[in-house]
Amino acid sequence: MTRYEKYQLQWMIDHDYSLDDLIKSIFEYGVDCQGDYAMEPELFGQWEKDSGFGGEIWACYAEWLENEGRKGN
Repeated sequence: MTRYEKYQLQWMIDHDYSLDDLIKSIFEYGVDCQGDYAMEPELFGQWEKDSGFGGEIWACYAEWLENEGRKGN
C-alpha cells in the first residue's frame, strides 16, 4: 500500500466514511451514469473526479504530494 493510499483511507476514517460507504457511493454513481462507466476501470476515477462522497473527497495526488506527502511519513 502506498503512502497516498494510506492517506486516502485515513481521510475516509477522519470523515466517518467506511469501506461500505465507499462501495455504495461508487455503485450509486455508476447507476446514475446509466452504465456509462459500469464495470470499467475508469469508474473509480470518474467517481473520484465528479462525485466523491456527496461532493466531498480527499486531495488529488498532486495536491497531496505538495502538502502532506512532502512530509515523508
